[in-house]
Amino acid sequence: MTDRLGGYWLGARLDRGGQVVVREAYDESGARHALGMPCLPDADARARLAASAEAAARVRSLSVARVTAVCLDGEPPYLVSEYIEGPTLRQVVRLRGPYSGDDLYRLAAATATALAAVHEAGATHGALTPDKIVLGGEGPRLVGLGLSGDGGGPPADVHAWGRLLVFAAYGPPGEPGDGGRWDGGERFDRLLRDLVAAALRRDPERRPSARQLLMSLLDAPPSQQGRLLPPDPVDDPPLGVRAEAVHATLSPAEQDLVPDVFLRLVGVDSEGADTVAGVGRDELVAGREPDEVTAIEGVLAAYGKAGLIEEPPAIAHAALLRAWPRLREWLDGERAGLAVHRELAEAARRWEAGGRGESLLFQGEPLDRALAWAAGGRRRVTLSAGEQTFLDAGLALTRRRTRRHARRRRTATAGLLSVAMVAVLLALWQRGVADGRLDETMARVAASRAEAVRVADPVTARKLGLAAWLLAPIPESRRALTAPDPAVEVFADPHAGPRTLHAITADGATLAALDESTLRLYDVASGRLVTTTGGPAQSVRAMAWSPDGATLALVGVDRSYLYDPRTGELGRPFGRGLGTPGEQSAWFSPGGGLLFAAARQSGERWAWDLRARRAAYVGEYAVIGPGDRLALVFDGRRSQIRRSGKASPAPWLDRMPWEYTTFAPDGVRVAIAEETGIQIYGLDGVPTHNSRYRPSPGHLRFSWDGRLLVSTDSDRVRVWRLDHGTRIADRRVPASVDRQAQAAISADGRWLRVLAGRGTVLTIDLAAPAAPARPEAWVCERYGPLTAEEWGRHLPEVPYRPTC
Repeated sequence: MTDRLGGYWLGARLDRGGQVVVREAYDESGARHALGMPCLPDADARARLAASAEAAARVRSLSVARVTAVCLDGEPPYLVSEYIEGPTLRQVVRLRGPYSGDDLYRLAAATATALAAVHEAGATHGALTPDKIVLGGEGPRLVGLGLSGDGGGPPADVHAWGRLLVFAAYGPPGEPGDGGRWDGGERFDRLLRDLVAAALRRDPERRPSARQLLMSLLDAPPSQQGRLLPPDPVDDPPLGVRAEAVHATLSPAEQDLVPDVFLRLVGVDSEGADTVAGVGRDELVAGREPDEVTAIEGVLAAYGKAGLIEEPPAIAHAALLRAWPRLREWLDGERAGLAVHRELAEAARRWEAGGRGESLLFQGEPLDRALAWAAGGRRRVTLSAGEQTFLDAGLALTRRRTRRHARRRRTATAGLLSVAMVAVLLALWQRGVADGRLDETMARVAASRAEAVRVADPVTARKLGLAAWLLAPIPESRRALTAPDPAVEVFADPHAGPRTLHAITADGATLAALDESTLRLYDVASGRLVTTTGGPAQSVRAMAWSPDGATLALVGVDRSYLYDPRTGELGRPFGRGLGTPGEQSAWFSPGGGLLFAAARQSGERWAWDLRARRAAYVGEYAVIGPGDRLALVFDGRRSQIRRSGKASPAPWLDRMPWEYTTFAPDGVRVAIAEETGIQIYGLDGVPTHNSRYRPSPGHLRFSWDGRLLVSTDSDRVRVWRLDHGTRIADRRVPASVDRQAQAAISADGRWLRVLAGRGTVLTIDLAAPAAPARPEAWVCERYGPLTAEEWGRHLPEVPYRPTC
């Protein structure tokens, strides 16, 4: 099977066999889909399926996985639809046993709703089985639409619906209590028994329509009492989430080598596109130190256990190249050099196996190319000792052959350059290359340094991109200079250490930093240190600003404190602290009347009413609304909405993640980051948007006017414009080991400030201005030149040149 089909990268097989092969698939953006490849033996079958697929594409229902793409002209033909996370009905019944009571009504109503929508669009399913019903986080969803042709029309679908209900009520045939035959339906109540019996009539003309089934079911109260959810939390993460989860379990030494391992498992096909490439285990460990070999073995074992790397070492599913953002970023930074590195690695192995003969060494253009890549074209790939020795031997051979020619030019410049750059320049000079080639090599070094710092320092990255462009106007320097980046400013706490705590005000104006017992306040816009004062005597676990920025809360080990930046006074200790080390956080309620604190690993969590000076929501998980006037209290099916002392049931909050829930400023909507994406709900539990916002990375925040939604995790920020559902910003931020990034939005909604790892605050322009016509002039006008000091710090091997 090929790595790709059309614009989709293929993952694991999803179906249980049969005439249709269904694969997990990811598009170029990394979004997850289900891709079905039907067996079409002749032109008639292809024509029937084309008509069925055309009708299926018209179906619009929240109960049906939407068909998103159809391609029946190629080989193999395929259809693409939404991927629904969750177990199939067959899997649930096999593991948990048959359904009964109200759950049967919920299943019947959901599946009848789906079939009615399909039939009213002029389509049929044609292959409705327990494998085609997925119990997702929003209830049962019908999948596999458009893959089976007509299949007998709507009456056949209704008959299959009846058999589906029998399966759900009795279990698989041949097992205790099996549903191998219809025995009068004693496990159904009267209404449901009559509907199933009608659906199973032998005469298709006498069967009810899906719409008639639905109308009858809606008259039954159990059909309207909530959604049928999977019995266990859905554990069906995308490939990228699985890979990231493995990465988080690795030791620092193993994490350092993950890019090297995976990039060695990626090749370039004949058309220059990415592809998976297996290598021998000896290639991964050849020439490595023992501790590196141990770390690589740990990486292979961890990803192998997760089913992401197979033996001999190879990426198990090509879809991972697009599904895992971290790997995709590595590839984007290394793609131009992958072919060069593979050529180098294979040549080094041949040289070692051939007894290190001189005839097997790189010389001329191959050596120039490999040295230039090794010096400035790689970011994540580490040369093994064997590869480095191979390059050194090739360079030494060239020197011996051209010693007299190279000596005069080498003497004048070798003292200025680093060892790696000297190797490149000597190789070029020994080949008699003109000065323009030297400038190009130095430009590539500058461009690679720009990309290396861009995540944490977009300003310096732009200056380095300009330096690269002025050194030589080559494609690499042009990309470095014009790379689109919504981040326009950066401030980094100059005194930040590994244990420094940071917190930013809601408007992004002030950054607080606590290091040991010293509290510092910075004006973010100017970078000016505003205040330095002493902190509490005890260790502080977490900090948070009140919504108005007038109070800073410091949560210690056993007590908490409030600091007033206007008076400089640290209040008396109160309430509780967080005694457990690890990932801790603190936050105020929107009205500022409540202080919350939590330790993720231990589950310790508390709330303190600052006005009443007592504990609040003891033993409860609460999310507070605007003005502290209402709250969502999460307690499974007993969840509540509380306002003005009154509580109303909110069972729709069952299994919703309270920690990834936030109110909109209007107080009548909430955004929830679920496993399947971010959804915005009314307080009645009904989604206010037809689609979800994906991916679903973590903590959410609305803009002051409710028009924007921001999500942050430990190393990324994303922003959606809610009125038209588009993502207007998506950027990596410096990663933090035990803290989520914090988002702060200016009152006018123009600027987003993101507090990330090591006290770095990025300012993102949400207005998405057009790219400047003359980027080199724009960089100089906005940021000024790359100073001699900055040049020496980032480009020590390149002679200084003024940039502005």
